[in-house]
Amino acid sequence: MKFELRERDRRALLLLGIGIAVYFLISALILPAWDRLSVGADAVTKKEDELRKYRRAVVSAQNYSRLLDQAKKSVADAEGRLIRGDNASLASVELQTLVEGAAAKFNIPLTQRNMSSAKKKDDYFNEITMTLSFESTPNQVTSFLGELRAAPKFVTVRSFQLSPVNPAQEAPTKGELKKTVRVNVTVAALLSSVPKEKG
Repeated sequence: MKFELRERDRRALLLLGIGIAVYFLISALILPAWDRLSVGADAVTKKEDELRKYRRAVVSAQNYSRLLDQAKKSVADAEGRLIRGDNASLASVELQTLVEGAAAKFNIPLTQRNMSSAKKKDDYFNEITMTLSFESTPNQVTSFLGELRAAPKFVTVRSFQLSPVNPAQEAPTKGELKKTVRVNVTVAALLSSVPKEKG
């Protein structure tokens, strides 16, 4: 028995052969090339991300060095407002000179002064205090405190007590009422370094 293919079957077999050839062509050549291109594109994307990170790091390093310089300058300026603490005696004299100068500027006679020795405030600073007593007018007191606040060194008021010297019982018959107050104030200053004790 002789087997003959019809035209339609021939076309189907030809299409099947072409389809198999295309399948092998795609699976053997085109898909591996596509995979290599995809992997290459992913690698390029990763490299671009790394390059962006390196660029940010370079820009940040420049900014950090500028910020570090600014911080060093700010610290140096702030330390300039502290009383030097490498010598406790000189620190006490500096605070006393500062406070007495402010009092003398407004004609305030200081009746009592007590200096404390330097005490540790925290891990970075020590503190000395000066307790004062004086009598003055309210205007002199406020001017004195304003002068301390505007002082070139950092000085704070730790305690403040104000009481009238002569309480007024009635309004004066002539002139103005003289107001005199008694002030007890403790002023503190931070030292820039640990004072050295004399041995």
